[in-house]
Amino acid sequence: MIPILWRYSINHFLKIVFACVFAFISILLTMRLDEIANFAALGAPISYILLFAFYQIPYILPIALPLSCLIASLIFVQRLSNTHELTALRACGFALKDLLAPILLTAAFLTIFNFWIVSEVATQTHLQTNILKSELRSINPLLLLNNKHLMRLKGLYFDSLGPSRVGEMATDAVFAIPSQHHQRINLFIAKQLKASSSIFTAQGATLLTTTSLNQENTFDDLLIENMKKSTTHVEDFSQILQKKVWTVNNDYLKLPLLLIRAQEQKQALRQAKLENKKPVIVKDLKGQFHKSLSEIAKRSSIAFAVISFTLMGTAFGMNISRQRKHKNLLIVIILTTFYLTTFFLAKGLDQQFYLSFALYLLPLILIDIISLWTLNRISNGIE
Repeated sequence: MIPILWRYSINHFLKIVFACVFAFISILLTMRLDEIANFAALGAPISYILLFAFYQIPYILPIALPLSCLIASLIFVQRLSNTHELTALRACGFALKDLLAPILLTAAFLTIFNFWIVSEVATQTHLQTNILKSELRSINPLLLLNNKHLMRLKGLYFDSLGPSRVGEMATDAVFAIPSQHHQRINLFIAKQLKASSSIFTAQGATLLTTTSLNQENTFDDLLIENMKKSTTHVEDFSQILQKKVWTVNNDYLKLPLLLIRAQEQKQALRQAKLENKKPVIVKDLKGQFHKSLSEIAKRSSIAFAVISFTLMGTAFGMNISRQRKHKNLLIVIILTTFYLTTFFLAKGLDQQFYLSFALYLLPLILIDIISLWTLNRISNGIE
């Protein structure tokens, strides 16, 4: 049988946690409306749009859960203090550790749950989100052509000098693509380009290609082909652009796969040092290995933030004096801001593992020490 006090504490704590999580998800989804709108602009059906929005939730939840536990523990303990329930329970012989045990135990289970979300679920939804984007771009070649970053990666150039609608139509289009057979560029100019669900149409098109003779002191043959109208199946045209080279980032890997990658990178680094390879190669391998270790530290930091923030909320939400003091709330805001600042700073230093590890985990240790020190003072009647 679960004691009545435990059921009461856990029930009220979880109610506030779930309400806060729902609020945070709603707010953060609203902040991502721009990204969702850009995805919808790719011509996605309503089912894809809803799926894309759903995939954002596991990516938001790991950050929302620690903040929700902080608010929930703060509100719950403040309510116990303000209604004098805390005083009555302590007068009945309950120690602070007995009163806080159900909340902290619940937070420990939520820590495990948060680690599972960030390491197993969010990685897959992040990957599926990018796959959805890739599928939509492969359906419509005009969307591919308007992706400037993708064009640069593939060494292509596209520009529309006239009026255009992304994914639908482009006028006075200029498209340059390197030849696969020799070091030349093919130029395609069209008065108008249109893309439907299955057909890609060019009006007033001109194609300029060269044929290299591979002989010195000779000029290339220039081939100019004018077409009043050209119709191509969408999939055929997309194949020209879709030389996909997938790079599986650490964000996409579940924990077992990430550990395997880190082990392989460690072995490759050790082998490179034994073979006395160039310092540039060793430095690159070391940076990749440190990025994998930093990713593990990041996931651990997000997970353990749940129980650390809960402990902080219980410590600074408690009030044993007759007067309400607002300095505790200020301390909570400062510590939370400090952790979030160091967390996002560490993400930019992932190739320097020891520094990023310190930025990820030391703020949590500091929060735990300050919270335990505060609770010890309160248990001795000092505030």
